[in-house]
Amino acid sequence: MLEILSRIQFAFTVAFHFLFVPFTIGLVLFMLIFEHVYYKTDDLRYKKLSDFFGNIFIINYAFGIVTGIVMTVQFGTNWAEYSRAMGDVFGSPLVIEALLAFFLEATFSGIWAFRKNKISKTFRVVTVWMIFIGVLLSALWIISANGFMQNPVGATWLPDEGRVIFSSFSELIFNPYSWYMFLHTNLASILLTGFIVLAISMYHIQKNHHADTFKISAKIAAWVILISSILMPITGYVYMNFIAGVQPDKLNMINNGLSSSPDISAGLPIVVKTAFHTMTILGSIFILFGLYLVLFRNKINDSPTLKKITYYMIPLPYIAIITGWMVTEMGRQPWIIYNMMKVSEGISSVPVSQVWFSIILLVVFYVLLFFMDYYLSLKTIRKGFEGEF
Repeated sequence: MLEILSRIQFAFTVAFHFLFVPFTIGLVLFMLIFEHVYYKTDDLRYKKLSDFFGNIFIINYAFGIVTGIVMTVQFGTNWAEYSRAMGDVFGSPLVIEALLAFFLEATFSGIWAFRKNKISKTFRVVTVWMIFIGVLLSALWIISANGFMQNPVGATWLPDEGRVIFSSFSELIFNPYSWYMFLHTNLASILLTGFIVLAISMYHIQKNHHADTFKISAKIAAWVILISSILMPITGYVYMNFIAGVQPDKLNMINNGLSSSPDISAGLPIVVKTAFHTMTILGSIFILFGLYLVLFRNKINDSPTLKKITYYMIPLPYIAIITGWMVTEMGRQPWIIYNMMKVSEGISSVPVSQVWFSIILLVVFYVLLFFMDYYLSLKTIRKGFEGEF
């Protein structure tokens, strides 16, 4: 029961945190596009779009920080044995992520939030670039740590001591598993953000609020959806070929709904297989939708019904991302560090009642956070931008 509850708590915490992370990763890319066009053309419409979506970015970035801190704390509270075992490996990427990536993106996000209208065009572009680089570096270090759990490299497992001895920083950073994850995850983030930017743009087009300006962001979002949705299965195919060599049991779960491990329930491989097929079916829908958007964009601009469909599409990329991570994490069971440490060996020795209490507390806290973010984001979206330009 303790293992199950600890896993549920961490899964809930990570899933909630990941509501914000992919959206902010993708949104910075859109800001970067708007800023570059504004820098080259002096077209104020792109400046307004960058300011508008930048405000939405700041809100969700702030909530992402809060939920990320809670997630990190759980390594010590619920997964103490795992933290002790992984201390050597986790230390380097997490410290670098905090000191380099996080401070880079946080510093320039602060400049953007409070000084974006008082700095030059050149420094605006530099600021967004620094945020973008910081966000990508942050994702890279976190995924490097997770990549080690999936494909341990550059380290030696000491079974008598129950811990990993780190031997090669370069092998950790250039772990192929991490780079496949990094590319696939960031493409998924960009795709998700494309759907949200499209829906927000369609809302303002429907309200006839600076419709010509929001048609620009809708057009860019349509192309982003199409390109990223086409690239997703390509990177996914290469990713799967690599997994076949390092995690054959995961591939067996995906293809056949079966596992050779006696330590997992019969139902888990079925969940992995179902999650994978859900993700791939949604991926096919995204490609078709992207093609339709690019080829028949004017129809969507002129049809209230089609505009509303873009609103209802927003949950689908979130479902695709979550099911993708279900395949990644559940597919390596029963291992928390593949072929080194099992999940059951990584949990803390704490009373079940305390875990129940923390789960309830987290649910209440996250429900409040969700409605706060929803209210602030929706208020900013509906407000749009004021005045002529």
